Amino acid sequence: MTSTLSPTSTSDDARRASSAEPLVAACARLDAAALGIATGAVAGVALFLATVRLVLAGGAVVGPNLSLLAQYFPGFSVTWPGAVVGLLYGCAAGFAAGWTFAAVRNRALRSALRRARARATRAAERRFLDYV
Repeated sequence: MTSTLSPTSTSDDARRASSAEPLVAACARLDAAALGIATGAVAGVALFLATVRLVLAGGAVVGPNLSLLAQYFPGFSVTWPGAVVGLLYGCAAGFAAGWTFAAVRNRALRSALRRARARATRAAERRFLDYV
């Protein structure tokens, strides 16, 4: 049973609001520090586990490809102490990558939204002058 007291536009408003939810979620601001910490933790643990796996595998030549990271991370080697150093470097590099990604994405999105708002404002002003 429908109520005669509620306007029909309420259902239109609710439908419009529910269709806007995915857009609002997609345009939500990323927390740069949180993304940096999460990315840093994953990168550090991944580098640590990769190093430990190669140390446990052993052999005459241990991890020639992974040991090339010593070119970028001084003090890193495919050893137990190197795994800890890799953990620290992985955390730092991952944090920098995550923070940078979030900051660039937030600025690009803010710029795109400002351009869209300005375009919509100009279109509304043009329509307004048609009625004057």
